[in-house]
Amino acid sequence: MVLGALHHEQSTPGSRFSEHWISRFEEYAVSKAYPRGTLIFSEGDESDGMFIIREGKIKVFMSDESGKEMLIAVLGPGEIVGEVASLDGQPRTASVSALVNTRVAKIGLAEFRQFLEENPDLALEIIRVLTSRIRDHSTSISNLAFKNVYGRVVWLLEKHSAENDSGSFTVNRKFTQQDIADMVGSSREMVSRVISELVKGEYITIDQKIITIHKPLPRGW
Repeated sequence: MVLGALHHEQSTPGSRFSEHWISRFEEYAVSKAYPRGTLIFSEGDESDGMFIIREGKIKVFMSDESGKEMLIAVLGPGEIVGEVASLDGQPRTASVSALVNTRVAKIGLAEFRQFLEENPDLALEIIRVLTSRIRDHSTSISNLAFKNVYGRVVWLLEKHSAENDSGSFTVNRKFTQQDIADMVGSSREMVSRVISELVKGEYITIDQKIITIHKPLPRGW
C-alpha cells in the first residue's frame, strides 16, 4: 500500500525538539515524574517554566464552567509544552495532565531565559516548533469547519499513523473513542459508529487500543 493511496498525512515531525536541543535543554532542567492522572498545570495558572516530555504521554485540554473538556492535543516524548506562557509571561492558555506515568525535563523561567540568552539559536528551534503547531491548528480548524464527523475521524487516524513493516499503517497514539470524540468535536457514540463501520468493512483492526489501517479509508461514508 502506497502513501498516496492512503492520502496519508504524517504526524508533524516539526512539533518535536531535535535531540541536540533536548540534550542541551536538560543541562538546565530538572527531571520530574508525574503518575497517571496527575494535573501538571491548569489553564489560567501563572507560568513556572516549560517542559520537554522524555517518557510517557500527556493531554492538553481546555474546559468550560460545567467541566466539559475539549482535547487540544496528545503529546509524547520529544515534544514540548508550556512554552507559550514561558515566552510571553502570561497565564497558561490550557491545562495539562498525564495520561500515563510520565517523566519530563522541566526548566524554570529564570533558567529558560538564561538558556535562551546563552543559546540564541534556540529561538529558531522554538519558532520552528511553534510554526509547526500553528500549521496543525490551522488544519484542525479547517477540518472542524468543513468536514463531517466521519471525515474528521479519518483525518485524525491518518494524521497520527505511520507505515509499519507489513506495509499497513499503525496509529501511533493509543486513543480511546472518547479521546477521538473530544479531538474531532463529536459525541463518543457517533465516533463509535464510525469506528465500528471501519472495522466491519475491514479497513481497520483494533488490538489492545492499537489501531491498524489495512487499506485506504473511504473519503466519504
